[in-house]
Amino acid sequence: MSPETPRVVAIGELLWDRIPGKSCLGGAPANFAVHAASLGARSVLVSRVGKDPDGESAAKMLSAKGVDTTFLQMDDRLMTGEVRVEISDGEPSYQIVEQVAWDAIGWDDRLSSTLGSVDAVCFGTLAQRHPISRATIQRFVKEIGDRCFKVLDLNFRQHYHSPEVIATSLHLADMVKLSLPELPVLRKYDQGSADDGSYFADLKRRFALDCIVLSLGARGCRVIGEDYDFTMETVPKDVVNTVGAGDAFTAAFVVGRLSGSSPEACAEMANRAGGFVVTREDGMPILPSEFRIF
Repeated sequence: MSPETPRVVAIGELLWDRIPGKSCLGGAPANFAVHAASLGARSVLVSRVGKDPDGESAAKMLSAKGVDTTFLQMDDRLMTGEVRVEISDGEPSYQIVEQVAWDAIGWDDRLSSTLGSVDAVCFGTLAQRHPISRATIQRFVKEIGDRCFKVLDLNFRQHYHSPEVIATSLHLADMVKLSLPELPVLRKYDQGSADDGSYFADLKRRFALDCIVLSLGARGCRVIGEDYDFTMETVPKDVVNTVGAGDAFTAAFVVGRLSGSSPEACAEMANRAGGFVVTREDGMPILPSEFRIF
């Protein structure tokens, strides 16, 4: 990897979480981009918002947090994305609003000029629910070249995933990050072994993956690579809010990787970053300076 400050691109959904009494900016790629910037990377978000107050606020907030919004598209017709959260008997339920701006992320010819200067790209499955954004995301990841580290953050939400999207995304990726609740969903699609070790080894072989990173929540993470398979435990935290913690975890692992750190060091960095975010109300907090990698 280049010893210079790496350029990291996150591509996908940008939205507002409408929680009773407040609104919070979110979306896994947006969270990842903010955290990558906090870690010292040159962070770029490719997404789309409406030409509305929510879109303007999102752009300003991301810029203030150090994210390059050059490729944040504005839509004349579709509204900025949102997730409506309802609380019933203490349990949240979510409605991810459809036909919003991030469903229509189009190809921007300026993206072609960035393809040779990107060190890592992070993409997920949720933003591929609509054919327009799916085509743009897959084209970008396909054309970016082998030098770039391609990270698939599996984010299974409601019914917005399919065998075709998952298989194509796995073929495009170098690294896959998933959480424990997502493992049985992936297994259902992939028809893999019931033994985790055998399943991960087979998944890695079939899709030519460099590594698989499984978040274990409060217990840390498991990392499987070519000649290693280890669990990195973490120090338990007093959890305030888990939103964004997984994205901070992914960003720290990826930026750590770009620094040339060992898998063990990357896992430790990831656990620390995710552990910090769960202690904050905001899913996009600026990580303290001691977390910086570059």
